[in-house]
Amino acid sequence: MTSEKLAIHGGAPVRAKPFEPMWVFGEEERMHLMEVMDRAPNEWRKRFKVNEFANAFAERHGVEYAIPADSGNGAVHTAVAAVNPNPGDEIVTTPVSDVGTVLGIIAQNAIPVFADMDPDTFNISPADVESKITERTRAILIVHLFGNPCDMDEIMDISRRYGVPVIEDASQAHLAEYKGRLVGTIGDIAAYSLGGKTLTTDQGGMVITNDSELARRAVGFTRKGSEMDETMTEMLGPTSYRWGSARGYAFLGTHSPMTDLEAAVGMAQIGRWDDATSARRRAAEILDEALYELPGIHLQEIRPGNRSSYYVYGYRIDEDEAGVSTEQFAQAVKAEGIPDCNGAYIRGMPLYKYPLFAEERTYGDSRYPFVDERGARRVDYGSLRLPNIEHYLPTTGTVLFRNTYTEEDANDIAAAMRKVALHYAAG
Repeated sequence: MTSEKLAIHGGAPVRAKPFEPMWVFGEEERMHLMEVMDRAPNEWRKRFKVNEFANAFAERHGVEYAIPADSGNGAVHTAVAAVNPNPGDEIVTTPVSDVGTVLGIIAQNAIPVFADMDPDTFNISPADVESKITERTRAILIVHLFGNPCDMDEIMDISRRYGVPVIEDASQAHLAEYKGRLVGTIGDIAAYSLGGKTLTTDQGGMVITNDSELARRAVGFTRKGSEMDETMTEMLGPTSYRWGSARGYAFLGTHSPMTDLEAAVGMAQIGRWDDATSARRRAAEILDEALYELPGIHLQEIRPGNRSSYYVYGYRIDEDEAGVSTEQFAQAVKAEGIPDCNGAYIRGMPLYKYPLFAEERTYGDSRYPFVDERGARRVDYGSLRLPNIEHYLPTTGTVLFRNTYTEEDANDIAAAMRKVALHYAAG
């Protein structure tokens, strides 16, 4: 059995021309940005464009409330603050995500309790979530990893049986669908990153919910801890800001606003959102067909009835079958002219192995909240073992998708991955 010489070994690459930029920008952005600038002399920092964007975001998801934030990290923090945990309360979540998923938990002096993953979908395991529930559990925070919906029926069943709310981190899952429903609309409250995702505002985030009390708390939290009065609707009015501020500095909040300039970009991008998602899904279909049953390559499973939005395309390398490691595979594919192919996600390490957790680097020398005010350790991440994650995460790679992918682009990516896989399988 022979194989084509790889570009990394001096062969001709599959693709020589560069890809288009990650996003499409055009006259729509200019129009919305110029509106902000034209109104700036009298309406600078009035958030009129932010309100417009929040309303459009809420309408697209069919929810009552949308609360803008400065980032995905800020959005998750706001969602956690909305459920209002006590210091030392626990929030069950996944350690397979950007650290922004959990920073808000620790900033609220609550404790991330990590659950294992399902090896087929790469998402959090509902069975392990349930095993981590205690009397101190305040919420379940799930991540729709890479755009693939979690098993929300199982998660919501656990939520109901134990009486704890569900926070959806949909940062990677814009317009993903679980059994016909948009993710982010199934749990009690959801957070989105808009920085570098399918819909981009450069930096930015959004929180959505249908729960008026969670929304009230979330709005107040982002307004420096203001107590929001629902009777003062004449002051504001848009979906995201229907409360007036009855009492400022009422509790410990933050100030993490989205700007009108960011929202202006968002208003233009939201009109391209469906087309961008369709382009990503078509690219994934081409890769699925080309990579299916290649030796040692296992693709992220999308369960029947669900639709991923493919922030990234997830794959896993079985080194014994493939004859190559995940990192070597990614480097070889990059050499074929595919810069968006990457090796192990978050460097192949679950979050609890990073110094923040393993060495308890939190507030000064206190190690709080992992160690309580009496010096008693509440959680020991150093002894935590999650077997599926520790076995599979180091071999889980990604292809970062672009809104601009054409079928030709997807075919080139598929050809490069096939070429590399068949070369190493041939020995």
